[in-house]
Amino acid sequence: MKRLLVFVVIIAGLVVASVAVASAVPIGEVAPDFEGVTLEGKQFKLSDYRGEPILLKIGTTWCPSCREQTRAIDTLHDYLTEKGVRFVDVFVDESGKSVNKYFAKGKYHNPAAIVLDEGAAHKAYNVYVIPRLVLIDRNFLVVRDGDTLTSGSLKKKLEKMLGGD
Repeated sequence: MKRLLVFVVIIAGLVVASVAVASAVPIGEVAPDFEGVTLEGKQFKLSDYRGEPILLKIGTTWCPSCREQTRAIDTLHDYLTEKGVRFVDVFVDESGKSVNKYFAKGKYHNPAAIVLDEGAAHKAYNVYVIPRLVLIDRNFLVVRDGDTLTSGSLKKKLEKMLGGD
């Protein structure tokens, strides 16, 4: 019985690990494009930012790790602005009302775009775990795709991506 339990735990771990690996966009690949609607009701297309560095976060308002990541990104607001990095914050299965409340309560700076995702970003980025943090360079290539980063780690990755800008 113990052997069976150990076997099941090992298999479950491998499945979880394979999903996490499968969900990431390979580094150096063209970023998957998606369309959506912004919080203001305007049409949004990620590729409209082609030629500019992009910080893409996919998450929700209710996820504690997503809130932590938003706070970490918000501390870098001046740096992102100075370097011309477009922060796109995508909210999966959220209402405009909940997202407005989230930004008002957190007193966060507004990103370049706040997108209410109805499935396009979720599908394009094969999202199984949130938050998802993706760095996309000026050539629209994925430089980093993964989970949360501290503000210090994020800034180092941005500096590397920007190449000393």
